[in-house]
Parts: sequence; C-alpha cells; structure tokens
Amino acid sequence: MSRHSLNPCGNTETSECNACSKKVGWLAVYANLALALFKAFIGYISGSKAILADSLFSFKDFATSLVVVAGIKVSGKPADENHPYGHGKIEFVAMLIMSILLIVATTFLFIHSVKDVWNSFHGGTHVPKFIAFWAAIISVIANYKIASYLQCVGEKLKSPAVLANAKHSHSDAISSALVAGGILGTRLGFFFLDPLVAAVETVDLMRLSVSMFKESLHGLFDAAVSPEILGRIEATARLVPGVRRVPRVTARQLGQSIWIDITIKVDHHLSHEEGHLIGLHVKESLHNLFNNVSGVHLTVEPFMP
Repeated sequence: MSRHSLNPCGNTETSECNACSKKVGWLAVYANLALALFKAFIGYISGSKAILADSLFSFKDFATSLVVVAGIKVSGKPADENHPYGHGKIEFVAMLIMSILLIVATTFLFIHSVKDVWNSFHGGTHVPKFIAFWAAIISVIANYKIASYLQCVGEKLKSPAVLANAKHSHSDAISSALVAGGILGTRLGFFFLDPLVAAVETVDLMRLSVSMFKESLHGLFDAAVSPEILGRIEATARLVPGVRRVPRVTARQLGQSIWIDITIKVDHHLSHEEGHLIGLHVKESLHNLFNNVSGVHLTVEPFMP
C-alpha cells in the first residue's frame, strides 16, 4: 500500500487536515485502550506473560494520549480568581498517578516473569495458548495502522505531540512483533522465551514509567524552561522599539503552556503611558512568538544611561 493511500487527510486541503486534528487525539485514546484491554484479556486466558507486558505498553500509550487530550481541554481554560496561573498542572497530576500505577504493575509482572524464566530452566514447561500469537500479530497490524495515521496528520499539521504519538505506536508495533516471535519460540520448545520477552519489556516500560514520574514531579514543582527558550524570549523583547535593556527573564512550565516573568527598561524620560505601551508591544510579541504562553507578568523600569 502506498504512502498516499494511507493518507486520512485527503490530498492537499489544509481544512481537511484540521478536521483530522480534532479527532486524532481521541482516536489514539480509544485505539490504545482497546488494544490494552484486548491484549490483557488474551494474556490472561492464554497464560502469556509477554502479551500481558505488551498490554501495559498499550495502556501507557492510552494514558499519555488521554493526558494530552484532557490536558489540552482543561489547561486551555483561562485563568480565574481561584487559579490565577491557569489549570496547566492538572496534566502533571494525571501523569504522576499514571506513572505510579505503571511502576507498580510492571514491577509485579517483572517479578513473576523472572520466576517463570527460572522455572523454565528447572523443569517448568508452561506453554501459552496459540491465540496469544495471533493477538500479537493483530497488535502489530493495528499499531502500524495507528502510527501511519498519526504520522500523516502530524506531518500535515507539523504537530510535535501527534508525531510523538506516531513514534510510540510504531515502537509498539515492533514490540508486538518481538512478542509474537517469543510466543512462537515457546511453542517450538524454547519455554523460556515468552517470560524472557515479558521481563525485557517490563524493564523497558519501567524505565519509561520512571521517566514519566520524574517529568511529572518536574512540572508540579514549577520547573524552569530551557535556556534556549529564555534566550528567544529575551531576544524578542529586545527587538521591540523603545526597549533599552532586558535585565531579568524567567519562565516556568504550566502543563503545555508557559508563564513568563520579564523586566524591561525604557528611557527614563518617557511617560508612564509610553512605557506601558512599549510593555504591551512586548507582550504581544511574546504571544506571537509562542502559541502556548498562558500569561506574561511584565515590569517596566526606567533606564538610566
């Protein structure tokens, strides 16, 4: 099948791709949830640890997709009296909860998988039912289709979040292929392969879950943005006519948006109204530079040569 035939956005119309973008987030949520439940059920009835581990990968993708979609909706709400800095931290709270659940689940499955690997070398002959193999093949196909769809929409809209989800789904397709190989090898007499694949997958997923945990804590404690972004903020402010110096710039991450605190200096002989107008131009320039600025706290000070 050609790349063009997989294009869900149509041929060239941007409006069609914008329509895709409205549903692509929820598509990733529902598709990954369906895959997670399907593989968890098959893993339970077939006795395959590898499929159970693979279901946790789909659950991870479901969780991250849900956090992104819900985060866009909730963090997009304007600041109010009770939440003067907006609602961006709800994403990090959800990510923290999901990461803890994943760490607990992967630890539990890792311990049992290692036990099964040990038992397979000491007389254990547990063989998962062959339905687990077909479930893994279905997962490969489904993840490939999801990745192709997300890649198309992500490239058309130049959306890093959608492209990241596409990359995750592509990695899951490869992971499911390895699971299928492990199950087939176990059926051929290599009894250690199914639990070994499960153990390897849980270690990788545990690493990703710990990374999610750290990232969520990073966001909950108002982590600063990168020096590169701070440099772009300062450079943009300096380009505004009337700004003589930018002595202070700080910014913190609030969900998918950032909050900027900046101090500018203008000529001391300018009136208060003139300084205020320059400050408004700085705010406008920053909002034009970044489409995820939730607020700008700006201080105008006199510049003394």
